[in-house]
Amino acid sequence: MQASAYFHADTYLHAINKLEAIVRAFDPAAPDMVRSDIIQALGDELGVWPVTAFSGEDEAPAAITY
Repeated sequence: MQASAYFHADTYLHAINKLEAIVRAFDPAAPDMVRSDIIQALGDELGVWPVTAFSGEDEAPAAITY
C-alpha cells in the first residue's frame, strides 16, 4: 500500500478545479487529450509524475516505484 501524501488545501483544491475543468471540456473526438491533460495537471499542480517521466536530474530525493 502506498503512503498518503498531503498537500496544502489551496494547492489541492486548485488541482481539483483544474481536473474538473478538463472533464467539463471533454471532446469525444479527442479522448487521448483527456489523459494527457490530466497527467499534465497532476504534474504541474501537485508535482505528481509517472516514473517514466523521471529524467534522473529532478530535485526529488528519490523515485518511488510500485
